[in-house]
Amino acid sequence: MTESRGRHPFTVAAWILAGAVVVATAVGVLGGILSPSLVVDLVAMWPLFAVILLWGTVGWIRSRRKQRRAGAILPLAVFTAVVLAVAVHLGGWDQLPSSEARLTGPPLSELGGSTMFTAQIVGDLQIRSLGGALAYRVTPMLRGGQVGVPEAAETSIDGALSIRVTADEEAPSWYRFSGWKVDLAPETAWRLVINGTIDADLTGLVVESAAMAGSGTVRLGVAPEGGASLVVAGEFRLVVPPDAPVEVSGDVEVPDDWRVTETGAASPEVGESGAAWSISVQGDTLVRVAEG
Repeated sequence: MTESRGRHPFTVAAWILAGAVVVATAVGVLGGILSPSLVVDLVAMWPLFAVILLWGTVGWIRSRRKQRRAGAILPLAVFTAVVLAVAVHLGGWDQLPSSEARLTGPPLSELGGSTMFTAQIVGDLQIRSLGGALAYRVTPMLRGGQVGVPEAAETSIDGALSIRVTADEEAPSWYRFSGWKVDLAPETAWRLVINGTIDADLTGLVVESAAMAGSGTVRLGVAPEGGASLVVAGEFRLVVPPDAPVEVSGDVEVPDDWRVTETGAASPEVGESGAAWSISVQGDTLVRVAEG
């Protein structure tokens, strides 16, 4: 009978699926879609591969004489192992080698007055507020890129802490990322100097001043008492709180109900007491301001 000859179509499809996920993972790393640190993590996860492949091999041996579909067990085990390993990597499991690239700051108790934070990279920078007892945390984004492992230089002058985060030039070349996610404590006042492709949500932070260059979207929160300043250079979209007194100088596109001033524009809420946010636009690139 010819029924026992050849491979079952289900088995062939399973091998194609397993091969496709292996090729897609390799292309993702080589093509810069995924961080090369995935390779290091995959090597570190060899026990996972061993257990799943052993299970698949045993299942295949026990079932191959009973049914032709048993040939699909081994490729499906390979598929499961690769998909699970990539998911664990992208999920940022703390036990993986790539987790060592994360940077954590000192406890909040070590911060004095306003704190300066500087991060200037050619890559993505995401800024959010941080819950917990740490002053800050910098986590690499596990996508392909040329941004290295973050390291911090902290200096204190008269009790005020200055933090400068740069890429560690001595880190292995496997540890290259698309950028960093920066989380800052909301309990302290910040002075920010940021360069990159920026996605910043500052609504949960106390920002006294900020200087940003590059491009992206910046969402501002309520300014501290005494006001706050923002200097931007590049193609930015700024989202300011509704009904906030905001004054902008430079080449800027603002909501229709804002009034034109000698230097730029001002929101209707700006009165004799001045603006809560003072924004200065540098260069010739148009910056868009919206309320939201």
